Amino acid sequence: MTKPTLEFLKHLLDSPGPSGFETAPARVWREEVKAFADEVKADVHGNSVAALNPGGTPRLMLAGHIDEIGLQVTHVDDDGYLYFAGIGGWDSQVLVGQRVVIAGPKGPVRGVVGKQAIHLMKKEDMDKVTKITDLWIDIGAANRAETLERVRVADPAVLDADVQELPNGRIVSRSIDNRIGAYVVAEVLRLLAKDRPKHAAVFAVATTRPTTPAPRRSGRESTSWAAGRCWRAAPR
Repeated sequence: MTKPTLEFLKHLLDSPGPSGFETAPARVWREEVKAFADEVKADVHGNSVAALNPGGTPRLMLAGHIDEIGLQVTHVDDDGYLYFAGIGGWDSQVLVGQRVVIAGPKGPVRGVVGKQAIHLMKKEDMDKVTKITDLWIDIGAANRAETLERVRVADPAVLDADVQELPNGRIVSRSIDNRIGAYVVAEVLRLLAKDRPKHAAVFAVATTRPTTPAPRRSGRESTSWAAGRCWRAAPR
């Protein structure tokens, strides 16, 4: 990995794009592969395709997901707190106290995930596993009307956490699963562009929506489900 490709990876990982809302990371990916691919395009579902020798045979496809797990606003209460569903598979315990960034209609909105304070809990509830329906997001609004000026029901959100580098060549990111797959297929195509295949067509694909957002746009339900996509090739 070179310094430019590491910067590409960081930019890709830091771009908010939960499943169903991958526009930002997909744009970063396509902009990067334009430098070495013969053809770059996107389909109606948001999948991004970069090709070398697209008219050749045989045809080889390399695919990796470009989404990440996230949250989706499902309800705003009278006090301005946001309730939400999970996009993808969450361990709800890790959400407590996390900072989040919501893709609001006027731009990013930052908030923090809260739950009932421990000194207000009943003794029998203290050892229970926290569910997503027990949590809310506080964006600092005074009431429902103020919240709705900044956030809409169905807006997506991700954890407000950038890439961090650790010793021994390691990194931490909220979106490595599985945006690293989209990065790997782009880098494979970059290497192949330096030693081009004589006959084969090679397609690198950054796929979207392996998990779809919550279908209900109101209430406080936590709903998500797996949906197979035609280009789902990389393991989760």
